[in-house]
Amino acid sequence: MTNFVPLVMLALLSAAPASARERLPGATFREARDTPQLVVVPAGHVMLGSTEAETKREGRPAAVAAFERPQREVAFERPFAVGKFHVTRREFAAFVRATKRPMHGCVVVIDGKWSDGPQPGFDYRHVGHVQRDDEPALCVNWDDANAYVAWLSAKTGARYRLLSEAEWEYAARGGTTTARWWGDDVAALCTHANGGDRNYAATMPADKGANLGCSDGFARTSPVGHFPPNPFGLYDMLGNAWQWVADCFTPVPGAPAPPGPCAGRSIRGGSWHNGAASLRPAVRFSLPPTMRSSSLGFRVMRELP
Repeated sequence: MTNFVPLVMLALLSAAPASARERLPGATFREARDTPQLVVVPAGHVMLGSTEAETKREGRPAAVAAFERPQREVAFERPFAVGKFHVTRREFAAFVRATKRPMHGCVVVIDGKWSDGPQPGFDYRHVGHVQRDDEPALCVNWDDANAYVAWLSAKTGARYRLLSEAEWEYAARGGTTTARWWGDDVAALCTHANGGDRNYAATMPADKGANLGCSDGFARTSPVGHFPPNPFGLYDMLGNAWQWVADCFTPVPGAPAPPGPCAGRSIRGGSWHNGAASLRPAVRFSLPPTMRSSSLGFRVMRELP
């Protein structure tokens, strides 16, 4: 009986026409060459944020933990498609070639320390460490990410955008209610996500927030898809690179954005340099939308008809 649901889903996927298959939960598709592979996330509901017990167990400072509360329930009445992986260097390079977007200047790690601001000569191609083309595109700011989804929409004729905070957390949780999609066990972190582990700590001795309890095999970014997917079939929703989302950051989740330009945009998911407490779906931080860093990337959302 354990295989009944997957077998039924496979039968539905094979029997449905292509346009219908793209709307079935769990279906994967790509619109064109050099565009991100997508996974259909089902309609459903989620309790966003964290409990006080969770943040205490994770050792979060009260001022930061406050950003994760109050909890609130959000429902999604329609499925939507999410990038199966971070947008990769290869995919982002296609956009830069097509648009000739200037990308120079990035905050990077130099000699074991973060630079004091954007460094000339560094960009998504040169992030301060060696990357493969199938690793996340880094040194991307919020404006770059929005320019990418606008280009993708024009290229494909479909409606692409960044995920909202609520959509992102719903997708990251994958139908689970624990601190991480695989459970509350921090000891299992290195088998499920690329974070600030012992490999990272060996290159950044001044960072005392690293998780020294395990090794994930990477001191910096890893190829997308290296670690297991969450129950919705999405990879690296936690770790590898922070992900820009659409929302203007507000200290209280779900509160209306203040009038005028956003001083900060929300980032979610944690990165290769973050300790265990930051690698949770409830964690939210703010950065200026012009910030480019070798820990910042993004993934896309595609609206379904």
